[in-house]
Amino acid sequence: MSGCTTFRDNPLEHEDQQRIMFDAISVTNETSYIPVGASDAVQTGESEGAADAISEDGGTPKVTLTSDKRVQKRPAPTSPPKKKKKTFRDQCMKRLVDAYEKKAQSSKQSATSHVIDHVRDEVTKMIDQVIGDGAEEGSDEHYYATQLLMKKEYRDMFSTLKTPSGRLGWLRRAWEDKNKN
Repeated sequence: MSGCTTFRDNPLEHEDQQRIMFDAISVTNETSYIPVGASDAVQTGESEGAADAISEDGGTPKVTLTSDKRVQKRPAPTSPPKKKKKTFRDQCMKRLVDAYEKKAQSSKQSATSHVIDHVRDEVTKMIDQVIGDGAEEGSDEHYYATQLLMKKEYRDMFSTLKTPSGRLGWLRRAWEDKNKN
């Protein structure tokens, strides 16, 4: 194994041969084997129970099957996944997805952002001025203004007039002139 990477990041050596040797062995932690009396000595720290665990022949401890609480298995370390080389198709697909996301994000922003319409603002200001000059909403002069001020030439002329009576009079005459032709 190389010194630059840690043990857990490296794959096991001779993994196939180890699989052959240990494949039939499985530990589920459902049961454990503890010598008789040794469990008491371990729990209480006394050595007297350990003496009971030795068999009559004097050497081999007696082993009994005891059931432990179910302990969750610890996950086995796995070898690190090998990085898949990106193909030309993968790179093209990534660029396509990125371009689509960028377009979707920009169209979402433009739809929600306030579009500045200078002409609309100018017409609104002039219609408010007509109402301020004394033409009520729905009156003939108000209607004339809504129709005439949509064209730039009429807006330019309207903005040069100084008095309210001059503006309202001009609206009537301009409407009449427009409808004569």
